[in-house]
Order: sequence, then structure tokens, then C-alpha cells
Amino acid sequence: MKIGVMLRHLSDTLGGVVGYSHNLIQGFLRQGPEHEYHLFYADRERMGSYGQYGNVTEHVLSASNKFVWDQWLMPRAAKRLGLDIIFNPKLSVPLISSVKRVFVLRPEQFTQPELFPWTDRRYFKFFIPRYCRASARVIAPTEQARQDIIRYVGVEPERMVTVHEACGEHFFNPPAEDEARRVREKYDLPERFVLFVGALTPLKNFERLVEAFARVQPRHGLKLVVVGFGRWKFEQDMAFAKKHSVAAHLHFPGFVDDEDLPAVYRLAACLFFPSIYEGFGIPICEAHATGCPVVTTKRGCCPEVAGDAAELVDPYDVSDMARGLDLVLSDPDLRNRMVNLGRERVQHFRFDRCARETLEVFSSALED
Repeated sequence: MKIGVMLRHLSDTLGGVVGYSHNLIQGFLRQGPEHEYHLFYADRERMGSYGQYGNVTEHVLSASNKFVWDQWLMPRAAKRLGLDIIFNPKLSVPLISSVKRVFVLRPEQFTQPELFPWTDRRYFKFFIPRYCRASARVIAPTEQARQDIIRYVGVEPERMVTVHEACGEHFFNPPAEDEARRVREKYDLPERFVLFVGALTPLKNFERLVEAFARVQPRHGLKLVVVGFGRWKFEQDMAFAKKHSVAAHLHFPGFVDDEDLPAVYRLAACLFFPSIYEGFGIPICEAHATGCPVVTTKRGCCPEVAGDAAELVDPYDVSDMARGLDLVLSDPDLRNRMVNLGRERVQHFRFDRCARETLEVFSSALED
């Protein structure tokens, strides 16, 4: 197959989808070396990222806006190069093209529309159903996400495919003691802490998270480390946190380099991840791979990812969130059991499996 991968989002996005995209491409190259890959960027700084691979060709498409990049330049390039598949790891595809299209869709914007900016809601409502109709296959990151997309977007079930996302391979290699010490010093991490990882949006339930942490902090005497970056309405979350009585026990190191994250998880007492809704929840896998106990939400897709290897809480109930966090921090036997179950469970969530199944989706799309 000649596969074109749309990577415009690498120029304007941080966080999980960037790691997912890079790790998936590496998985493609391991699991499908017989295929030809064309990677399309929006800026020249990305050129050379995969220059060492003989079956990879990198391209830059320069456009005045995202719509022109997606809907004009990308389909023209695909036709010129004779591609078999256009694949986008994030959200969009050309609406008109003779080339089969596949993209990854996460359903948060449909299950929780009230938590998104009104401009995003209008975009999602108008364009996402059209992207789905234009695509031979739509990939959902979990089965729960697949069912939600079918329900809220109306995609035909036979064109919706579940491919579980995965955890970067470097999370499976425990950091050496001196590496953990270096990371602690680099980010000024406290001796004992609860960890939150994620981009701050209303989906992350941050105000309730702080309230729940405040209820258990006096008993356990630790801090809350917030790793990530701000997106829409994050100023509101930050203002709430800074005015809270527990503010002195909150630590904001900002965005942490991906190569440093395994050590951060390793140093944490547990991951506290009680989101309103996640289409997948990559931090759960990262925590499992590094031996970090997990407290997460019982709603959305997180239970499918966490299985029985996490304490599940109601993200709308601060008392239940505090109960779950206190339980994990108080019970060393439970923590050890969760760590062992997590390490076993996370073996499924690896990028070689994710890449292999995604390539199978491409093959299936070409058979239509």
C-alpha cells in the first residue's frame, strides 16, 4: 500500500495526539515495512524526522489556513502521488478525493458538547458527520467510543472500527535511580505527591479534582503535581486552584518532556485522573506501564482501558473521588495489587498491536 499520513496537527498541537501520531508511525514502520509511507507536514521544521527510512517520503504542504491544507492541497498531493489511503490520526479528511480515506475520531465533543467552545461545537456539528460519510472507515480508540460515535454522530456501524490506542514504548522501561533523581530536580518535584497528567480543559474535571485532593491532603501530608498545559477555560481552573485553601500544596511544573514522564509517574504515589469523559485516557496506560497506581473515572472510556487495575470513582461526586483517592493512598496491599494488575493489563496497549490493527483497517477499506 501507498499510505499518506496527514500530520498538519504536529505544528499546532501538544499532548496525547502528538505522541500517538509519532508512536503509531514508528509502529507502522515495524509492523508494515513492505508499505510505502508519505508523511505530510505543515512546516519545514518536521522534515527529516523519518529521513533514515527508505520507505518514507516526507512532504511539506504550505497553506494559508487549515481548510485549504486539508481540502485542497492534501487531495491534490494524494492524486499526484497515486496514494491508496489517506489517513489522519486527528479529526479530518478531504471531503472530495478519489483516494480511500480513514481517520481517528474521539467522541468527547459529542458526548459532552456543553464543555467545548461554541465555535468548536458548530464546527463539529457541521463537519464531523461529513468527514465520516467521506471516509471508508472511521477508527474509534475504544469500543465505548465506537458506540458513542454511532449513537451521537450516526455513523453506520459497519464503517466504525475499534482500535485501542497505546502507550509509548519508553514507558515500559523503568528509569534508573539516577534518572529519577535528575527528573525530580529538573521539575522540583516534592518528596511525596499525587499526580495529574493532561491538558487542562473542562473535560478534566479539575475543580472537583482539587476539592477531592483537599479533603485527603491533611491526612496524608502530600502534594498534588499537575503536569500538562492549558487549553480552553484553563484560566478559570488555575484561578480556582490558586485561591483554594489547599493552594500551597499544589505544584505546577508545566509541560514535562515526554522522555521525562516515565520517571514522574514512577515517583508518584498514584495517578489521579477523574475526568468527566475520555475517549481513551493515555495517562492510565502510562501509569500502568510505570507501576503507578491509578484512580480514575467510572464514566466514558476509562473503565474499558483501566479494567480491574484501577480504583474507579464518580467524577461528579467529590466525596466519592476523595474516598477513592484516600483508599489507594491508605492501603499498601491494594496499591501493590493494582500495580501488578496494571502491568499485566497494559501489555495489550502497545503500539505494535495498535499499528498492526490500523494497517488491517486500511486493507479492509481498500477491499470495499
